[in-house]
Amino acid sequence: MNRSSILFGGLALILGVLALLPAPLHAQQRVITFNEAVDIALERNVAVRRAQNNLELQGLTVTSEKADFLPNVNLNSGLNRNYGLFIDNTTFEQRTTRTDGFNMSASSGLNLFNGFSDVASLRAAEAALEGQEYSFERTKQTVVFDVIQAYLNVILAEENIRIRQDDMDAQRESLEQIREFVNVGTRPVSDLYQQEATLASSEAQLLTAENTFELNKTRLIRVLQLDPLGEYTFEAPRADDVDTTPRLYEAETMLRTAFELRPDLRSQEMSIESAAQSVRVAKSSRYPTLSASGSVSTSWSSARREIFSFGDQLDLNRSERIGLSLSIPLFNRLNTRTNIERSQVQFRNAQLDLENAQQNVALEVRQSYQDYLTATKRLDVTAKQLRSAEQALQIVQERYNLADATLVELTQAQAAFTQAASQRAQAVFEFHFQERVLAYYQGTLNPERALFE
Repeated sequence: MNRSSILFGGLALILGVLALLPAPLHAQQRVITFNEAVDIALERNVAVRRAQNNLELQGLTVTSEKADFLPNVNLNSGLNRNYGLFIDNTTFEQRTTRTDGFNMSASSGLNLFNGFSDVASLRAAEAALEGQEYSFERTKQTVVFDVIQAYLNVILAEENIRIRQDDMDAQRESLEQIREFVNVGTRPVSDLYQQEATLASSEAQLLTAENTFELNKTRLIRVLQLDPLGEYTFEAPRADDVDTTPRLYEAETMLRTAFELRPDLRSQEMSIESAAQSVRVAKSSRYPTLSASGSVSTSWSSARREIFSFGDQLDLNRSERIGLSLSIPLFNRLNTRTNIERSQVQFRNAQLDLENAQQNVALEVRQSYQDYLTATKRLDVTAKQLRSAEQALQIVQERYNLADATLVELTQAQAAFTQAASQRAQAVFEFHFQERVLAYYQGTLNPERALFE
């Protein structure tokens, strides 16, 4: 057997083994609906998790303020060893020796009155907790709103790919038709070259649409904080299947709803309440404080163990104390006055923050209402534009087939139709998005509501 036969046989064996190996599996795509996307975002989004942590921290603050009404209890114990001169209590003799000692005590204190500072502090903490709950709710609404926007951008980009694909298919069919016309001599060869350029331009626009789709898909994956190496498909209907029935809204009703339901406004109202209670806390320093205390202590010493047992010493050395303590503030270097004025300024700033927030909310609701009206009008305009462009394309196509129209006219008609279809899809999804914008700025955005119903 020669060398070439050996090499050929070895190569055949290797190819046979490779043919028996399983083909590499493609990454399985995960299909994600809008509701699933919302659940993923609420579970993984950093802003939501941080807001939840802040809510838990404020809850701990309330628990701490409630505990201030309870007495404190302390247990102390100690061991000691002394070296040196010692006087015997029985014989009164002095001698140098080593003695061991043990002591134990328990004490407790209770605030009886502190100018209602503890009451005001508790109410301030409770108001801050309620405000944090509203902030947490608004954070979730914001995350859902971001998901809606990113999700619709993906859908719109995917719809644009379909439109560009249809346009490219139409341009390819026109190219084949023109090639036949050129072959039979009814059209000049320049039409063929021009159509080839038009087809290339259509292919380039399709590539741009596909790139835009991938970019929007990446942004949505980032919003959801999914694995960037995974493969995902986001379900959505086509633009023709989306409900575009306008709803009636009243600007005044929407504004009242926003003032009543916007969680960020309610949170700011709770900040004002908390600041008002902080003023009470600062003023409480003007009043006297009264507290009660008590303690029990005992000890043992090795120097007396020959006379008294361990238990007898603990019983004989026991001491008990109970008392009341009254403190009347007279002058504390103007700290009380400064704290009161500082808390009053913070209270006024909280009120100003609420006024500013209400003004912003009013502007947001007004702008979103105008955008919704514009989106509604654009639906009607783009529908008419698409119908006209489609009819114009049919007429020009028929005229071109009869050699009564130029290729330039046909190309322009096809471009106008593609542009009208793209604007129509954009108008449909923008209208759908504006409905969610209205809900977001009114504070009525429901995370459990489906994007398309």
